[in-house]
Amino acid sequence: MIAVLDTSTACDWAETMGDMPWALLPVANRPMLDYWLEACTGFGVRSVHVILGEGAKEVEDYIASGDRWNVVVEYVFSRSNETAVDYLKSISNYWKNGLLFFGGPFFMRKRQGFRPDGYSSLQTCCHDGGSTPFFIYGKNAEELGELLTDCGADNRGLEEVHIHPYIIKSIGDYYELNMKMVSGEFSRYVTAGFSGTDGSSIGFNVRTPPSSQLKAPILIGDDCRFGAMTTVGPNAVVANHVIVDTYSELSNCLILDDTYIGRNLEIRNKIVSGNRVIDPSDGTAIQIDDSWLVARNRPDMRTEDLVRYIILWCVALVIASVQVVPFLLLYPLIRITGVAKFTKDQFHDPYTGYISLPVFRKLKDVKSILYRVFRAFSLDRFPRILLALRGRLFLCGQPPMRHPQDDNIIKQIPHYYPGAFCYQDYNLDSDPLVDSLWYAHIRSLFEDLKILIKALVSRFVSVGRRTSMDEI
Repeated sequence: MIAVLDTSTACDWAETMGDMPWALLPVANRPMLDYWLEACTGFGVRSVHVILGEGAKEVEDYIASGDRWNVVVEYVFSRSNETAVDYLKSISNYWKNGLLFFGGPFFMRKRQGFRPDGYSSLQTCCHDGGSTPFFIYGKNAEELGELLTDCGADNRGLEEVHIHPYIIKSIGDYYELNMKMVSGEFSRYVTAGFSGTDGSSIGFNVRTPPSSQLKAPILIGDDCRFGAMTTVGPNAVVANHVIVDTYSELSNCLILDDTYIGRNLEIRNKIVSGNRVIDPSDGTAIQIDDSWLVARNRPDMRTEDLVRYIILWCVALVIASVQVVPFLLLYPLIRITGVAKFTKDQFHDPYTGYISLPVFRKLKDVKSILYRVFRAFSLDRFPRILLALRGRLFLCGQPPMRHPQDDNIIKQIPHYYPGAFCYQDYNLDSDPLVDSLWYAHIRSLFEDLKILIKALVSRFVSVGRRTSMDEI
């Protein structure tokens, strides 16, 4: 038997809570994927296929090799024209001896009558069928073949073994699930010793002064800090690395990872994720820029990103130092001849929304050795390299996206790293969207240096011929 976990399904409601992939959003302080993989262990599955989409790197980093769940993991990327059922049909040779499938934000909510050995009596079933089913189980190829032909035949399979198939269709459903877990259901998912008799659970390295109050039932993750005179609970789910300052009160709320709650605040019936406060009743989200109220208590930049940024900043400084004299000599000559000049266009910016970037444009359709030499030595990128030194651009990254021409692309890329150099500098057939998604997935110091070297060499060897990047 194999398991297939589809994390590529679009989930609009989860985007309100930040950049975390919906498959890693915590349910009672455990990522949803953790419950899926635990179920694989319960079913005796050893081979797991994970279908990746947005947030692929985060999902891969969390699951890794699958050793924690005693499974062997194989990763595949979803195709835009392929449904989950299409993929399952294409790997029919793998599930001759059975299949377990999870897709979309689906949670197996255990009822009081559930027993771990109940998995063995589960019959072939499909829940919330259609082109994108949320759950499929079958023990042999014949039954599964019929089921995949008609996935619309939803049935009571999981309910027969005392599991409620809970499909999270909105932020309200997600909030309600966490509130049900903290109110008593959490103990059905952990062994004795991980939760108290009152239904509460407190993680490692949690510091609470004597004046603070913890009112059951509550769920608190690891590495949390509570200030003096704070009140947490009842029915509060506090994730990992959360800081609650003095005199604040939390109840009937969900606080996600890496969140700071300021002084004298009352958080009730809300979800707080970093500096976002969300009303689960209607999904309304308010982003608060005052870090004294609520904020992320961890920097967005990872350590490896910081190291890469420092190294590339030094590389940009070297390139700018080499280019400054040729630029000052050649650009005035180019302006005098009227062959080309720099103009400014509006581009998207990941921090301020929009930014004006210099674009080197040819004004006359004539051959010019001066123009070719200027581009061959990448002097047309000198102003953008200066912006990279100022921290307004990355030295290497994704192609900068114009406003409003590339607005549709910006909506499709979860992470935006505009660079002075990108794949388009040496690959004439590159696609901005594909390049952007790929770079966001594999970005590294090695990848940046590869882009830089190939771009500089390609531009020099081509003797400054125009590329697709020049149309940006």
